[in-house]
Amino acid sequence: MTESTNNLKWIGDGSEGGKLDVAEGEGKSADPNTNSTITFASATRGTPFNIRLDDDATASYYEVKVTKMSKEASLGVGLVTADGFQPGWRTNGYFYNGNITNGSAGLIIGFGDHIKEGDVVGVHQKRSNIGEDDNTPKCNIIFYLNGRCLGAGFSVDDNNEKFYPCLHISGNATVSFSIPPSPTIFEREQKVNSHGDPYSGDWAIEQAFWGPELSNRNSRFIVSFEKVDATSSASAVQYQLAIEICNSFWTSFTIVGKMEEFDKIELTGHCASTRMMPSPDCGDMEQLVSSALSSDGGLKKLIVSESGQLLMSGPTAELICSRFIETFEPVRCT
Repeated sequence: MTESTNNLKWIGDGSEGGKLDVAEGEGKSADPNTNSTITFASATRGTPFNIRLDDDATASYYEVKVTKMSKEASLGVGLVTADGFQPGWRTNGYFYNGNITNGSAGLIIGFGDHIKEGDVVGVHQKRSNIGEDDNTPKCNIIFYLNGRCLGAGFSVDDNNEKFYPCLHISGNATVSFSIPPSPTIFEREQKVNSHGDPYSGDWAIEQAFWGPELSNRNSRFIVSFEKVDATSSASAVQYQLAIEICNSFWTSFTIVGKMEEFDKIELTGHCASTRMMPSPDCGDMEQLVSSALSSDGGLKKLIVSESGQLLMSGPTAELICSRFIETFEPVRCT
């Protein structure tokens, strides 16, 4: 392993061929523990190299900003104990890389977006006196991506064991490490709608009404809207629409004007779907969705109400939805 002598507060895991270089930060803080630029690399892609901060005074929260990362590199950001810090895949820690992982195995898949160049990743240790399920003190390890709280990835029995900031790389990367003020939000937040419109993103169907008398069917399935980038010749706003029941249904629609306070829509594509046999409790809902997404008698208007609910309505179908926030139970560790 090659290690810079600029700063010995960061240490590598001893893997042969791993590289580590740390430069002190500039500006108000010259303390390499609170403001450092770290360049590190694994010897070969697919065999990770781990580094950790070797300082007993580490705060409960830290951030890294990924300023450079090689193509197809994979970066994990998290915490590790002194005993858990081992070469390569043998490191056993608490990491986020898009998934929740212990450094060698994925424990929660799809926890968030995979880390890429330009991202800011935060890790917070939130200690409590009493656990939710027993009287054992807990330390929840909470992850943040670009200012958004992703929630707790791990809930660890708190034996007052020291956790160290740890980075896990396959490939090579340069990151800036800092210790800003601790966050105040600890529960998973809704992903920001990057399109800036009221519809894009995921919604959960809370109620569905079907038939001439619009009888109620309680349900909780997912509706996804994706805004289509307009071409220079297209003035109307178009969306791709997908609904997950047992099968997946998808179509597209265009906003063509107003109908009272609602946006008036025209379904512009054929309603396609997968063809699996639905479970008995999904059959009626799938018939409703198929009818609602048909171009000759389906949904005609939609609106996001002042209370934040999405209402979609047509002659024989109505869907009432709320914003969907996917939640995950943290991995329990003793």
